Amino acid sequence: MLKIRRAQAKDREPVLEIIKQHDLSYPTQTLDHFWVAEEKGQVVAIADLWEFRGFFFLSSVGVAAGRQHRGIATKLLNKLLSGIRKDTFLFTVTPDFFSRFGFKVTADPPKGIPPRTIFACGNCTPETCVCMRRQANS
Repeated sequence: MLKIRRAQAKDREPVLEIIKQHDLSYPTQTLDHFWVAEEKGQVVAIADLWEFRGFFFLSSVGVAAGRQHRGIATKLLNKLLSGIRKDTFLFTVTPDFFSRFGFKVTADPPKGIPPRTIFACGNCTPETCVCMRRQANS
């Protein structure tokens, strides 16, 4: 059974391992806003969800190596997004995946959204990286 909860201090190493596996780290990253999906006592997926005054910002969504394609990320995101009453934004190179959760590409992100530069996307391809928005109650 999959348990979804806020990350705790004991989750530091498995969260960092998933971040490393998927090259999701960035210089200003902290573990303060991470959520985890836990299965049989092991962290198997992560998501970093920040709340701002007028919106949420989602980043660093990843599933542990060997656990992908089992619906874990879907369950994690469905749980996280189900109670959100503000728009949620993210940057991604996989818009098709996030569109399944109601995200749509937007050219007009709100003021105060974290700039792409803080993510130091060394391996990112700016020509395919898009900002997406999920309207509240989608």
